[in-house]
Amino acid sequence: MSNDAEQAPAQEPRVSDQNPAGQIDQAKEWEAMARAWLRAFPEAKAVSDADVEAWIDVNRGCLPTELKSMARSELIERLLSIQNILRLPTQAPEKEANPIPKEYPYRFQRTDQWLPVYRWLESLEMDEIVNSNEITNWLTNNPETRDQLSAKHSKYHLTHYIKKCHMKILKRKEKKKVMEHSSDVHFVNAGRSFSSKQLDPIPYNPLSNIPKDSELYVAKQNEATRKYEILVALEKQLLTLFPKS
Repeated sequence: MSNDAEQAPAQEPRVSDQNPAGQIDQAKEWEAMARAWLRAFPEAKAVSDADVEAWIDVNRGCLPTELKSMARSELIERLLSIQNILRLPTQAPEKEANPIPKEYPYRFQRTDQWLPVYRWLESLEMDEIVNSNEITNWLTNNPETRDQLSAKHSKYHLTHYIKKCHMKILKRKEKKKVMEHSSDVHFVNAGRSFSSKQLDPIPYNPLSNIPKDSELYVAKQNEATRKYEILVALEKQLLTLFPKS
């Protein structure tokens, strides 16, 4: 029995055990070659199964040993998965998945963690920028938001950012008030003007200082006529909006 055991040939190592480091390098080279081929396609074009199968046939000699025994469908699926990974960077980043709400146009940060802060600043009825103590008190009363933001920002930067954000909110509100006020004044003055008396015709300028046979005279005359016609038309439109009492 012992002699038979000694004479029995040693079991040959499997192919996968002969040079694992070489197989890893071979697999990396093949994947790099596949990536280079996939990158050659335009970003908008998805590689079809037929394209992948044709490429495999052409480069079958370069296939790593572990892939040669793989079913054709699995090999195609593996190449397509590499393409999907390559196409990921062209998509919108995860943090951009939710676009900035229109009601918060002053946002700097692109994360929903800041939404409670924006809502708080928007609700404040004050004309001065929120101070550090007010910020600290609000964060203390909202520990969940405070902990999330403090994990990414120091206390100084957090306070600075909130103040800067509130400043933009105040500027936006002030600009809106000015625009509304100027609009009201414009319509009030227009109503008074056209309810009291009709616009007098604009006196015609004979352009006596310019020779009548010159091109400049004709151009000036045409320009004055166009302006007069525009003002008359505008007067008629305003009179329909503000009729005489």
